[in-house]
Amino acid sequence: MKKSIILLFVLLCSFPCFSQVINDRHFPENNEIDVQFEKDMQSFTTNFQWRNLIGDYISKWKTQMYLEMERLILLIPESEKTIRDNQKHWEESVNASFDLVADNVNFNFVGREIFIGGYSRSRMDLYRERAKYYLCLYYTIIDQKSDDGCYTDTHPTELAK
Repeated sequence: MKKSIILLFVLLCSFPCFSQVINDRHFPENNEIDVQFEKDMQSFTTNFQWRNLIGDYISKWKTQMYLEMERLILLIPESEKTIRDNQKHWEESVNASFDLVADNVNFNFVGREIFIGGYSRSRMDLYRERAKYYLCLYYTIIDQKSDDGCYTDTHPTELAK
């Protein structure tokens, strides 16, 4: 049984989320973090504020990603080590990719503010998408375990504050 769950998890990690409906319903595009981010993006007045704003939202999405990972672990505790190991490798890969850019791009040449803004924004998007990925796995597994194959949660996911 343990091997089949790990195999299922590996297969799920290899493919995009199986159910866009689950994803949209439980992690809508107009969630609190994204809505507040769009509002805040209209209000910064300096590059320093802009950089700090994006840093704050990177932190919020990273927190949300970990909340969703823990939710998944509670559902399939026998896969905890695999999930944590995969997360560690994912983060190492993300960090290595961003370090590669930082070490090889002359930010003064390409336009420091514009490039760093896009660079930081893409990091935020990676954490956001990973949070969605964990949540989708969670609900896909719940659907699979339900008696009728149609799990309905009347309480959508809570987002990090």
